[in-house]
Amino acid sequence: MSNYISYSFPLASPFTKEEMQQRYWKCLYTSSSEKMLHYWVALPQSLKPAEINPVDFPEVGLVNIGRYITSDDTPYLEVWAAYERCEWEMNASDWLFKKLSIMGEKILHQRIINNPNGSGKFADVLTVKVHASGDEVISRYTIQKDYNPAEGGGNYFLLKASCASRDYAALADDIFFVVVNWDLLNRSNLALAELLTTVNLGAGSSFKVPLSWKAKVISENRMLIEHTIENVNYGAINLYFYPDTVVHSAEEIFDKCAERFHQQDNGITLVANELEPIQNDFNSSLNIDLFTCTGEITSRDDHMRAFYQAYVFNKNNVWAYIELVGRHRNVKDYHFEENKRCLEIIFSTMQISAH
Repeated sequence: MSNYISYSFPLASPFTKEEMQQRYWKCLYTSSSEKMLHYWVALPQSLKPAEINPVDFPEVGLVNIGRYITSDDTPYLEVWAAYERCEWEMNASDWLFKKLSIMGEKILHQRIINNPNGSGKFADVLTVKVHASGDEVISRYTIQKDYNPAEGGGNYFLLKASCASRDYAALADDIFFVVVNWDLLNRSNLALAELLTTVNLGAGSSFKVPLSWKAKVISENRMLIEHTIENVNYGAINLYFYPDTVVHSAEEIFDKCAERFHQQDNGITLVANELEPIQNDFNSSLNIDLFTCTGEITSRDDHMRAFYQAYVFNKNNVWAYIELVGRHRNVKDYHFEENKRCLEIIFSTMQISAH
């Protein structure tokens, strides 16, 4: 197996405008009867369509909507477009990483892109996969996301450009150009898989959550936000608020809010690492020092094992504790990714009044 570190990850094209016009052609995919699946992609002149009708690949949960292959004697390149409809909102990057895990791809390089329109995180990823035949294939993936106006939820798209590892050096610049030059032809007006709804905290403070999440006040200083579908709860986010006359540090509010997990009569236990400071990449307008920790909640009979993450910060002389409890990451469903995205939306949309 080759040295993975040697594979480049171009982030800019070396070609002039004239060279681009000569090297590439604009392919319009309109073969599907669903206009929301139509897209365009810039392809090298040597690539021609090999498959244009949608094809299901249930083993990876994708529908192929276009495959293009080299048609001459130049180094072989294959471009593949696919999508999946998912019912709830999540980061397109998290969706892609799950697909890469299912497909057995090893990540060599990646960059995460925060979309300024609020639709979350996207990714540009270079991978390698060694097939049973021994062939080593290098692939580069990028992604798109759009609301599905026909059925609701979101359409999550990927574009993959692949070649044999021995040909990658010769094709790296073409691969980069292809995966960053494609888009949907008929985007909806919604950049998310769900509409967002506003949750008011009172006194001019608020945040947003996806529409499928429901918020309710539990007590004067506690709010619960749940993702319950057909009477099954897949994730819960607790918010606690205490004035700094009651709690005086990040550790103190964490201990106060987490003590309910250690009471003997409830049969559950939290095991978590210590709070650590992290950079606030969620919402720069909050101007806060942010702390977090992760862990696991288990039941005494071992019937429950839940992922746990907490964030703590102080704003305007009030300590806030935000806690997520939900499914662990797995290849069977997207509940972990949906929970993670809801938590990010809460932070990124949070407005806390000084009064």
